[in-house]
Amino acid sequence: MTRATDMGKLYVWIYPETSKSYAGWHLNVDRMAAVRLSEAIERLATGSLRARQSFAVSPVTAAVLAVPNNRHAKARSARELRLLTDPDPRRFSLEESDGVLTLTVGSERLELRNNIIGITRGKGDFSMAAGDKPRRADQRLWFWW
Repeated sequence: MTRATDMGKLYVWIYPETSKSYAGWHLNVDRMAAVRLSEAIERLATGSLRARQSFAVSPVTAAVLAVPNNRHAKARSARELRLLTDPDPRRFSLEESDGVLTLTVGSERLELRNNIIGITRGKGDFSMAAGDKPRRADQRLWFWW
């Protein structure tokens, strides 16, 4: 059995009342969580995993929120992140229901994996979006170190 401390820290949050510059979901991980997520994405992409993968999300902390520095906005954390692949290679969508954020990704959008690993290398302050111009503000995923 894996202890919770061995799972790493995954933070996923949204600013419900945000301006355009912070619209969408935000993600931060420590090294252990980055490895777990990137391995799951790779296995989903190669077809060695077919079922969705679920990851517990920690409540976002003040230290994590200090990086995007959206000082006065209230943040709401997801409680779980689910990863799915989609046969549409360009698919990238974020759907939240009851605190569970489901991220669905097609084979041509697997830069997601590199973006997650990049967080552990101090790369962030950019986002991925559904299509060229997301129709809904919550269809953007930001990466923060």
